Amino acid sequence: MSDPTAQPQAGEHDVWICDFADPDDRAAFARLMAEFAAEPVSGSPHLDAAHFGRVADDLARRAGTLVLLAARAESEETEGVLIAFEGYSSFGRTQLFNVHDVHVAPAARGKGLGTAMLEVLADLGREHGFGKITLEVAASNGGAIRLYRRLGYTGLDGVAATAPAGVTYFATRKL
Repeated sequence: MSDPTAQPQAGEHDVWICDFADPDDRAAFARLMAEFAAEPVSGSPHLDAAHFGRVADDLARRAGTLVLLAARAESEETEGVLIAFEGYSSFGRTQLFNVHDVHVAPAARGKGLGTAMLEVLADLGREHGFGKITLEVAASNGGAIRLYRRLGYTGLDGVAATAPAGVTYFATRKL
C-alpha cells in the first residue's frame, strides 16, 4: 500500500485505515475484536481486549497488514473492524488481499458497515493493482455468507444451509 494514512470513505459510512499509534483506534480495535471473539461463531470468549491490544502491537509491526475500522455517520463510536493481509496468487501472477476477520458490532448489523468495509478493501485493491480478494467463512455464519454472496464472492454457491461444527468455506472475489 503506497499511502497508509489515506482515509477511504464508503457512502454514508466512515471507513478508515486503523492507526495503531492512535489510542482511540487502538482501543476500538481491541474492543471490537474481543467482542468478536466472544461470539458463538468465533468461540473464543477467553480472548479479551488486553489480548487484542497485544495483537495490535503484532499487527503494527507486520508488513502487508491492512486493518480497516468503520462507523455509521451518526454513530459516536467505531462499530466495525476488518483485518486483511497482502498475499500473492502464483496462478494469477497478482497480489491479493486475504480477509482474516470481519466484525460489525451487533447494534450496527444490517446497516451496511460490512459492505462498506469490503468495498473499501476492493477499491484499495484495484487502486494498487491487486487481482482478487480471498477469505474464509465459518459455515455457521449465515449472515456473512449472504453478505459475501451479494458482493460477488464465488465459492459459496450451493453450500449447505447447515453444516457440521468447524466447517469453513473458502471464497474469492476477482477485482
